[in-house]
Amino acid sequence: ALGYLIAKLLFWDYFPLGTAPIMVGLFLLASVQLFFIGIIGEYIGLMHMRILKRPLVVERERINFY
Repeated sequence: ALGYLIAKLLFWDYFPLGTAPIMVGLFLLASVQLFFIGIIGEYIGLMHMRILKRPLVVERERINFY
């Protein structure tokens, strides 16, 4: 988005009006969404690792186990 904005400033006559702000806004919102998806992924991964430390079953008593 920053490269597009620089190209817009350098070649002012070749770009239609309103294109650069729309592109900058689009990429800004997309980056915010990706940031929060990453935070949610880290949270889910942390919860998964905490769950894996627990035993699969809790045995009250073992009978005929060698």
